[in-house]
Amino acid sequence: MMERISAFRKKLKWLDPFTYVDLFLLPKVHALSKNRQYLVFAATYLLLILLVSTVLGVVPFFLALLTLFYAWLFFFEKSEAVDWGIYLLSAFVFAWAVYSAFGLALGTHSPFVIVMSGSMEPLYHRGDVIILQGASFSSLEAQEIALQHPLTQIPFASFAEPNYTQSPNGLLIESIEFSNGQTLQITQDGSIVVYNSPNIHNADGPIIHRLVSKISASDGKFFLTKGDSVNNNTVDQDCGRVIYGTPEKDCIMLYPIKESEIDGRALFQIPAVGCVKLWLFDNSASLVSTGRLPSNFSGIC
Repeated sequence: MMERISAFRKKLKWLDPFTYVDLFLLPKVHALSKNRQYLVFAATYLLLILLVSTVLGVVPFFLALLTLFYAWLFFFEKSEAVDWGIYLLSAFVFAWAVYSAFGLALGTHSPFVIVMSGSMEPLYHRGDVIILQGASFSSLEAQEIALQHPLTQIPFASFAEPNYTQSPNGLLIESIEFSNGQTLQITQDGSIVVYNSPNIHNADGPIIHRLVSKISASDGKFFLTKGDSVNNNTVDQDCGRVIYGTPEKDCIMLYPIKESEIDGRALFQIPAVGCVKLWLFDNSASLVSTGRLPSNFSGIC
């Protein structure tokens, strides 16, 4: 039995991408002269900085930490520095390859998204990872409205009016009255989707919110969205008047979301796994300088 287990473990190593790094890449690098090995080490650093900045965005504090780590390797772990550089670069490339493969399988370019705020509490919390699937207008669930005029870059206030009710947390949107006379009640029955918001009032990046309405307009298909949290008192697109791209009120999205702007529909969540990314990229500066998370963050991340 033990021999069979040992043989099975040996076969599994071929599923580990680092096996191929050890067998084919590192021996060739080790055969180089020391000076050329250091050039390889420097190349892995530059490539890793470029890839991380391109894929995850430029985060100065994290890039500084990565630079310090490479400096430590070069000055204090010279015998293993080249191996570490190759392993770090390979790990990032392998992770990105797996991410891209999942995207192809799920029909979306963003198969995994990390929850960045508490706007969907108590369903989702900051640091949860949401698995997405590509979705079309017809496959998404929400109350549907038909309007006989275009909605491209048309502010919410131009075709709808929100109706509010008093709640323990202040005014809360209860329904929407559209320009065609139809009134839609706000519910939490719609699909949860992800879209990207422009940098409005610090809402830059992927937004994970629930569909309030699907709108068939004369120029295409559109959506209205809202977070489940009691602190989200209105729909994301309720910006008031929008003058030269500047909203009259705090909001997340200037205009109704086009069908093409939806990254995908939420399938399920993996709790707290994304905290590592948030600690490194979002919270690290605060943790180092103050010893605690930023004041507007709750929970473990």
